[in-house]
Amino acid sequence: MKNEVKKITKLVDEVTSLLMRSGSNDIDIKIKREENLSTITIIDHNSSYPNEEIASLDDVLNIQRQCEVEEFYWELMGDDSHEDELFLVGSMVDKATVNKIDNDLHIVMYRCASTCSR
Repeated sequence: MKNEVKKITKLVDEVTSLLMRSGSNDIDIKIKREENLSTITIIDHNSSYPNEEIASLDDVLNIQRQCEVEEFYWELMGDDSHEDELFLVGSMVDKATVNKIDNDLHIVMYRCASTCSR
């Protein structure tokens, strides 16, 4: 898929920037690419991300994937407001899970390469 690597790195950049702006200092990132599925796992150790905003983060990352939005706007990620950036992240992934386990925030995003292929 065209620009797939760049899109994945933009997704990682947006989520890690969000966490770092909230005060995170210890973040692990794992990207697993298979033939048709990329899984991005981000663990924010001793997360300072506000507990009251975790459900909202889960909601915005789980909006329906929008191929039209992705195709035209993914390159703009990182340019402006954080709500728009998170909307773009959510519109570029098929599914996400956001869980707080002990003090660690676990974010897993799944991106299927064939969802928007034409």
